[in-house]
Amino acid sequence: MHGTVVEVKSARLQTFEGEELEVHGGAYLSPEAYLTTNAELERLRERQAESAQKSRLVPTLVLGASLLGLAAGYWFARRSNED
Repeated sequence: MHGTVVEVKSARLQTFEGEELEVHGGAYLSPEAYLTTNAELERLRERQAESAQKSRLVPTLVLGASLLGLAAGYWFARRSNED
């Protein structure tokens, strides 16, 4: 084999079911390259999901702190008006 990735101009493929396909253009990945690429994509998807969870945490904390500050300010304002 020439490497892990082979550029294809045209080819005739046989599937495991015995079907013959003709393809034009594309690339062939060796099994090792496919498994490596698939594993890397899975790691990237997991990392993206983790960062999405973290990115939701900050706005939630800011909103919570803002509401707490608003409630405290309202409470202190009402308290000073009563005196």
